[in-house]
Amino acid sequence: MTRLTPQTRAAIIELLGNDDLAKAGLWADQIRGDSKYDWAKPLHYVNAPRNENSIVLERDCAKGECVVGAITRFLAVATDSTKPIEERREALKFAIHFIGDLHQPLHAGYADDMGGNRIQVIAFGDKKTNLHALWDTVLIHHKSQGDWRGLAKAIETDMPAKEVAQWEGNLDPLAWGNESRAITRVIYNDLPADAKVGQQYYESNFPTVARRLAAGGVRLAAALNKTFAAQKPALKNRDLSVSPVPPSTPNPAEKPSPKAVPIPIVVPVLVPAPVTVPVP
Repeated sequence: MTRLTPQTRAAIIELLGNDDLAKAGLWADQIRGDSKYDWAKPLHYVNAPRNENSIVLERDCAKGECVVGAITRFLAVATDSTKPIEERREALKFAIHFIGDLHQPLHAGYADDMGGNRIQVIAFGDKKTNLHALWDTVLIHHKSQGDWRGLAKAIETDMPAKEVAQWEGNLDPLAWGNESRAITRVIYNDLPADAKVGQQYYESNFPTVARRLAAGGVRLAAALNKTFAAQKPALKNRDLSVSPVPPSTPNPAEKPSPKAVPIPIVVPVLVPAPVTVPVP
């Protein structure tokens, strides 16, 4: 059974139609080349000074213009029935994506190297990449070898119940950002001096990648449930009955049924298909 409530599933179906959550979660990266959305570019990350351990909203997210503030803002818009449907639809897509972004540690990094984008890395012998992309996609590709269904199942199976409960109990985006911030500091400390990473680096760090993917998916579901439960009456009073969501992971190459709403863990930018983890 999905962690999404029937009310949340119905609301998502109404807003997204035939688009599943995983596909919707990629949209905020797909429109980054459209000048119409230039205003959203700073909302994918939050930077803090290198000598600071924690994110301070007044200093690092002025007027809510960062990924932390964006999550709260867009969740509110998505459930505001007084807003136009297209505005709410885009807000939901932004919220899904930004929750994924904030759980990738280097989206809570340092401005001077653009969250690791300026740190060149050689991965697995000859692959030229950068530190940000390494954690965005390269380590995940190395694990999955194209088998997204297998990766999703492995992450689902390995989620400790105690951690899942803790993730569900902490729905504060600032706390998520500070978790990522703490991991980011470890990432920089652990990067080899020659910036060459291989199997040993992967084996040491992929468990952290998997844990952040899992936490992002669990918290996405919990945040959507909480937000849609508190929405304005116009949608809340409608018929919200839906068919049960199948527990299996949809093949990324196939379009799920409009009523099959998987909980996505969206890996941004470079992954050819999203990693979607069904949470039982």
